[in-house]
Amino acid sequence: MADKWIFATKNPHKLSEVQDILQGQLEIDALPAHIPEAPEPYESLYDNALFKAAFYESHLKQPVIVEDSGLFVPSLGGRPGVHSARFGGPDKLLEAMRDMSQRDAYFVAVMVAYYGPCKYTFAQGIWHGRIARVKAGSGGFGYDPVFIPDKQTATVAELGVEWKLRNSHRARALHRLLKQLSAG
Repeated sequence: MADKWIFATKNPHKLSEVQDILQGQLEIDALPAHIPEAPEPYESLYDNALFKAAFYESHLKQPVIVEDSGLFVPSLGGRPGVHSARFGGPDKLLEAMRDMSQRDAYFVAVMVAYYGPCKYTFAQGIWHGRIARVKAGSGGFGYDPVFIPDKQTATVAELGVEWKLRNSHRARALHRLLKQLSAG
């Protein structure tokens, strides 16, 4: 396993969250500002994550960890899904679901550790819940103010950052990835 990794994202919230989840278990650095953002040309989180990992590793010539994630709402045909970052955020989601009674949703995060041509491992984390009827809470980012995890009555934004760091789709994927990296 590499001693040092680049967490390849242009999203400062994701970088900060991953650093907090890791708590020093793995040394990661931010993506250098001069590196262009990788495209996401596929309709699959796995394909986009692997593509981005190879893209960044080819630019940096050092091991990278890449994450691609999305919020999937079955009553919206799976949208926003792979396009979550470009969908329009929680307000647009609430508007699209205004008259819907079926509010089940789930987050999926795919993490890829890429450490050379055709040398990679990946892990997935899934987080089930439902979409609230109104935004609530001020913690977190993205869809946190509208996502209520299973067995909870509050949104992620209300539950707080520490709770999210232990339970999120990103945390689940990252812990699985760490186990795989340490095993082999």
